[in-house]
Amino acid sequence: MLDKTLPHIGVLMEKADPAHYPAFDLPDGYTFCTYEEGMMDDWIRLQYGVGKTESQEEAARIFKQEFMPFPKDLNEKSVFVKDNAETIVASAMLWNGNHFGKTLQRLHWLAVADEHQGKGIGRALVARILELFQELKYEGPIYLTSQTWSYPAIAIYLQFGFRPYLGEKPENWKSVSERFQEENETAWKLIYDQIKTYYHNKK
Repeated sequence: MLDKTLPHIGVLMEKADPAHYPAFDLPDGYTFCTYEEGMMDDWIRLQYGVGKTESQEEAARIFKQEFMPFPKDLNEKSVFVKDNAETIVASAMLWNGNHFGKTLQRLHWLAVADEHQGKGIGRALVARILELFQELKYEGPIYLTSQTWSYPAIAIYLQFGFRPYLGEKPENWKSVSERFQEENETAWKLIYDQIKTYYHNKK
């Protein structure tokens, strides 16, 4: 769920200890699967459906640019979730990132279809990505990028030990603002306020 009523400010999170995280399984009726030819269309539908892209064409362009040039990684480092009807309802990637002066692994493009949210699928996906990090024998921290609109997802990432990045503006950061740290502090105050209100309202 994206809350586009909020100001949009991008943020980063980092996890220094990828080997330590809570275990979450998929709910009954759902299974993990790996990428197969044709799943690009499922990925496009998911990302556009949850509002992460402005159009299906944009989602297609992102997939073709970011993932298709690396078929081995796409097969090994992408995780999809399907329901009993064999419909793809969620996905996430463990992918190379270059925001910190060297290549690190990142949790990338996690999405759960709106009608399947609230069942624990997102938590199970995060756990599976961290498990995959261990299986592929990566070392060092893992990180992710997100935005204020995604505070429900950020609440999940916090449960897994991801912490707000509060340092200087990273390399290759998409914002051209010279006030990164000021905007970052504003974003995290907004995010924590929204998370507090979100969970209070769910009681």
